[in-house]
Amino acid sequence: MASVHKLLLGLLLGFLLTALPGPAVIRFFKHMDFRQAERKEGASAPVKKGGIPTMGGVFLLLGWFLASLVGVREGFSLVLPALLVTVLCGLVGFLDDFLKVGSGRGILPYQKALLQIVIALLAAAWLYGSDAVGSAITLPFSGKSWDLGFFYVPFALLVLLGTMYGVKLTDGLDGLAAGTSLMVQLGFVLLFGLSSLTGGFGGWTTESANYGGMAVYGAAGAGALMGFLLFNAYPARILMGSTGSLALGGAIAMEALISKSPLLLPLMGIPFLISVLSVMIQMLSRKLRKGKRVFRMAPLHRHLAQMGVSDPKITALYMLLTGICCTLSIYIFTK
Repeated sequence: MASVHKLLLGLLLGFLLTALPGPAVIRFFKHMDFRQAERKEGASAPVKKGGIPTMGGVFLLLGWFLASLVGVREGFSLVLPALLVTVLCGLVGFLDDFLKVGSGRGILPYQKALLQIVIALLAAAWLYGSDAVGSAITLPFSGKSWDLGFFYVPFALLVLLGTMYGVKLTDGLDGLAAGTSLMVQLGFVLLFGLSSLTGGFGGWTTESANYGGMAVYGAAGAGALMGFLLFNAYPARILMGSTGSLALGGAIAMEALISKSPLLLPLMGIPFLISVLSVMIQMLSRKLRKGKRVFRMAPLHRHLAQMGVSDPKITALYMLLTGICCTLSIYIFTK
């Protein structure tokens, strides 16, 4: 497995580089009036986040970025592309957050979608052409791989865009997106760490150093999320905004694709899948059943909140479910 000392260094650096500047960043954002605008969602009461500083994803992303650069000693051929996609997705989110401050209106939906598609296409093309990744994905349980050929590109595009959308939808309660993403990052730390130990499961041939580097990258992300949760857990002092949610979505998707285990992502990222499916079900129900809704609000965590379940309890339940699913994914991965 990747050196425990390297993983702990990445984790500690990610935590410190995010937690230490946190109070100063929050004060600065308040001074600059970078606050979440009050807004309505659906037919229910307003989301009571107005006035809380947003764009917290800026120092989450900065802590992750710096910890990765300092902590990763090998495997940069995989870490740098993953880090680049993470940062680019975060920049798209930052642009949306910056324009949204005060007015509640960010960049136009088609503009945001176009930028995300461009980033995802570039990432998919790199993954497809990379000798370290290629067009094959690992099939769970069988230990075999499935070469998708050129169809890998649209498949990877779907994984990237779907994960970004899922994390964005899950970012609706204090600590929810950050807490569940923390569980996913810890899962990928173990997955990449095991890969570096064995040289890769399922017939992988990439050098173990690459997976060791990705394990440290995941540990840096986990540490950064821990540091961010100090200020984002209920009651939140700062929100991650699109800066954080899009960056997390891009990072998680790249980790799944680089590990050649994207088929495990629906299980590891179960909260993101639940968010997307609940929104789709709600939309279809309202369209096909003349406005009738399945949930009081969508995504599902909003429905639970409307049912009277407290925000901390919802976040705890989602984190527990994600942790269990990530553990199951590791079991499937090593089978």
